[in-house]
Amino acid sequence: MKLPPAALMNNPLDEINFHQLKIYLFDKKGLSYFDFKKKLTPDFFKVWRDIMLGWLCLAALLTAFYFIALQINGLTFTILLCLLTAATAGYIIAYLINFFHEAAHYNIAENKKMNDMLANLIIGILIGQGIKYYRIIHWEHHKSLGTGGDTERSYFEKLNFNFILFSLTGIRILGLLKHRNDFITAGKKKYTTEVKKEARLQLLLSILLHSIFIGLLAWKEQWWLIGVWVLAVGCFYPLFNSLRQLLEHRNDLPIHYAENTNPGVGKLTRLFGNSIFEKTFGSAGFNKHLLHHLEPQISYTKTDELELFLRETIIAGAVKNKKTTYLKTFIKIFGK
Repeated sequence: MKLPPAALMNNPLDEINFHQLKIYLFDKKGLSYFDFKKKLTPDFFKVWRDIMLGWLCLAALLTAFYFIALQINGLTFTILLCLLTAATAGYIIAYLINFFHEAAHYNIAENKKMNDMLANLIIGILIGQGIKYYRIIHWEHHKSLGTGGDTERSYFEKLNFNFILFSLTGIRILGLLKHRNDFITAGKKKYTTEVKKEARLQLLLSILLHSIFIGLLAWKEQWWLIGVWVLAVGCFYPLFNSLRQLLEHRNDLPIHYAENTNPGVGKLTRLFGNSIFEKTFGSAGFNKHLLHHLEPQISYTKTDELELFLRETIIAGAVKNKKTTYLKTFIKIFGK
């Protein structure tokens, strides 16, 4: 078997190097990477099983809070229960929204129009976002990872208490939304109109959804449950979403980042494990984020198979060395 150039093997999981190395990748049975990749078609049953599981867990959590709150008289305990439930609900919402990313790569339905319609109605409506808008934003992330042009840039910030506070209060998300809107506005007019039309519709539908839900709760005088929902959507979901992205890409060197600069950022992407936490915090394949950046169009339902294949090739050591956990990464980069 012909050996690859040494320069490529020095950093085989760099996106550019990896694509040049593909012709050298064979598993222990002699199966080539290209033949293996043809088998990696999305498992749509698994996709919708995971999405519906998220919605069922969210409904069960809010229902449980409703009945438990009826039995509580103490204010302190009620507040603590409210915060715990809101944090859990925000976690589940973050879990669900990750599937919007999968839809951006046309991997939640076989038909592209159906993919986008389902993405908007089942997932995007929670946060008032349109899939066409997000797809443009997200693809720029793939193209500009590690540069000042990246549209998904929480990893430019230091992970510290200020990051957590600003994420919880929504302050940092406002800056991110402005950056994204400026990027879309500067785009080609022929798609900007279509994208903005969808985005406005999604925003209106989302406002309607949340207004109806909160209105029904107010009618039933469920003020604590309203508080849970507002905190979950407005505070805890943004925190978990921003934190996940930062842990995927943030350099572990003590670098001070500034807006629109990228000293030493580089294309850093991590590979996480398969624990229940990692597969829910990094749902829809985000726990295999390194593999996603190498092969963006492969469904998350097949990334475990992709990892196993690569572990039988000449780059097995590099894949193994990239493996970490969210907790280890958090501890390693906190305060840097």
